[in-house]
Amino acid sequence: MTQRIAIIGSGMAGLAAAWFLGDAHHITLFERQPRLGIGAHSVQAPGGVVDVPLRVIYPGYYPELFALLAEAGVAVEALDASLGFSDLGGASYFRYRNLHALGKTLPWVTPATWLRREPQQVLFDLARFLWQAPQALATGALADRTIGDYLDRQSYSSAFTDRFLIPAFAGINTVSCQAVREYPAELIAQYFNRGFVVSSVYRAVGGAHAIAQALSARVAQLRLNARIRSVHRQARGVAITMEDGSVETFDAVVFATQANQVRAMLDDASPAERVVLEAVRYDAVRVVMHHDARLMPAARADWGPVNYMLSPQFDRPMVSIWVNRLLPAYQDPRPLFQTINPMLEPAAEWVLQDCRLQRPIVDLATQANLQKLDALHAQPQRRVFFCGAYAAQGIPLLESAVASAHRLLAAASKVH
Repeated sequence: MTQRIAIIGSGMAGLAAAWFLGDAHHITLFERQPRLGIGAHSVQAPGGVVDVPLRVIYPGYYPELFALLAEAGVAVEALDASLGFSDLGGASYFRYRNLHALGKTLPWVTPATWLRREPQQVLFDLARFLWQAPQALATGALADRTIGDYLDRQSYSSAFTDRFLIPAFAGINTVSCQAVREYPAELIAQYFNRGFVVSSVYRAVGGAHAIAQALSARVAQLRLNARIRSVHRQARGVAITMEDGSVETFDAVVFATQANQVRAMLDDASPAERVVLEAVRYDAVRVVMHHDARLMPAARADWGPVNYMLSPQFDRPMVSIWVNRLLPAYQDPRPLFQTINPMLEPAAEWVLQDCRLQRPIVDLATQANLQKLDALHAQPQRRVFFCGAYAAQGIPLLESAVASAHRLLAAASKVH
């Protein structure tokens, strides 16, 4: 039976929900921004449009997203997203380059790097981690343990733990290093599947715009610049009241916004819903698009596509992406950088955009909260649903956003 379903929010979760549900239902998609949310912060730079934040994926950890893009006809392209690590204002202490052969990507570390003690410790412990962590995961030894606890108990070196793995995931997840230490060890281990070392990373050809165009094809009505005052359940539907006072009723409503944004709209949130939504914590992240090379490694020879810079004064790395190197389609002689959590202020005249975002934090209590969310969605005659990067197990990236939307398909289709 066809339902009239409203989806609030057009980030990755909202667009995925629109695609999954729109095949059988009439979808109205509400977005507060003047353009679809996944591309709301994109920048028109001299060499082309650049997504903010830039999104790269690899098949081993993003199976649902890859399947969705293929189904929707969105092509992907391989990128060189090799990493380098430097001390702020100092020299690089670890970096690698990618070699491409026979459809595989092979990390390559220079012989000179192997001769230095700190890189030796990183490489030795990385090999040990890639061997031991999957075994510990398979035996259940990582259950109910944080990654910080696991690394400490296994006596991994500080060079590997504090100067490589923890800051790497702080950059991937755009949260603090302390927040990463509190992540479930199982989730970090799952990220490193057996094909991780030789897997290429990809992006959607055309970026966020291509994803938005493809996934919104099943949207019957698109409401941009939508200002929602409240959402309220009725006897046989859910009413959405706009700021201008107009009211429209739907069979079901899907909130594809951050958990901390739902309460401002959902007037009649139940105690159980409040418990689930308020348990989701967020961390702030700042992303700046600019031309200031001072936010890159001190030596130009150390520049790579993705550059991590650490300082004891900050509990998160500064990550500067050299857009010209990362994106094959970006063509401009002037270097363009996307810096996450800048430790230095770029010169104002070189800034194209400065925005602040929020990211959900995962800890050992997250799984129990997700079980409560699943129980809510399983309630008979349920009409209000929640999806987003916070609403499925995994590192809260595009994959968990898509997975959470996919899981709504059966539940939302049962509404009568």
